Amino acid sequence: MIKKIITVLILSFILVGCGKAEVISEVQNDKQEIVQKNILALWDSITAGYNLELSDAYPAELEELMQKQGYNYKIVNAWVSGDTSKNLLDRIELYDDLEVDIYMLTIWWNDWLRRQSVDTMKQNISAIIEHLETVNPEGKIILSGMQMPINLWLNYSREFNKSYEILADKYNLALYDFFLEWVAKDTNLNLSDGIHPNNAGYKIIAANLFEFLEDEDIIQK
Repeated sequence: MIKKIITVLILSFILVGCGKAEVISEVQNDKQEIVQKNILALWDSITAGYNLELSDAYPAELEELMQKQGYNYKIVNAWVSGDTSKNLLDRIELYDDLEVDIYMLTIWWNDWLRRQSVDTMKQNISAIIEHLETVNPEGKIILSGMQMPINLWLNYSREFNKSYEILADKYNLALYDFFLEWVAKDTNLNLSDGIHPNNAGYKIIAANLFEFLEDEDIIQK
């Protein structure tokens, strides 16, 4: 009788132990299924963090912020200083083989500085978007705009600023209206050139972008 009781107890412990092992195994499997997602940040010296370390620019700040909030995203900073929409179009195929979940497309400032034709710029951006959609149909494209000062080249700047909304509507893209919101023209948040953000400015840009990505359900845990 005692042997039977001992046998039953041993079997009970084994079954309970197996149950715990299965639960632990399931948790471990769940952890293994968490896949890192990738964001490709495309733009010029502002994406690069001009005169700063790459770790001080917005892609690194945004990546750190997302990971602190439980989002497993890696941001690749694909900057080229002085980039125009035509420059990006000419090299866009370089990124075809990358595994990208989200494209951060912000490629306007140097077009405006060079007084490039707005129609030509829109054609370049359209070609970039169509290429990305063909190569990576599952990838999301975020279009970030700039609001150029209309006290310079009034009609041109107005047409330029409107182009973001036109393109976003055309391709049904999420539009982040003003990339430098709360940062532009603030001497405390920019370098001495008044154009490129400092690290404090980039932290604000990253926080703004993070809020946008969450509000638009673009990123997922």
